[in-house]
Amino acid sequence: MDIDLTKIEKLLEEKKYEEVRSIIKSVAEKKLTPEENGAVLTGFASAYLELSNAISLRYRDALAEAVLSLQQVNAAEAKALENIKLTEVRAKLNE
Repeated sequence: MDIDLTKIEKLLEEKKYEEVRSIIKSVAEKKLTPEENGAVLTGFASAYLELSNAISLRYRDALAEAVLSLQQVNAAEAKALENIKLTEVRAKLNE
């Protein structure tokens, strides 16, 4: 059985998921040779890894944004505290 991985990749890029499901279903219904079975499993593993990596990259990017936002909040808080202390010192000097 020939599995056209290029066609499946193209369909995935085009977001034609029903067609991909149909191809997968037809493969699942047929008796595969050990080599074909290995190719299918390798393909699934590859797709899983790509998806997992994409999720990890998005998580990393979101985490980096959150850290940057917290750093900005901390910097603003430090500046506000500094301004409060300066105001208190000026008020004491003007007494």
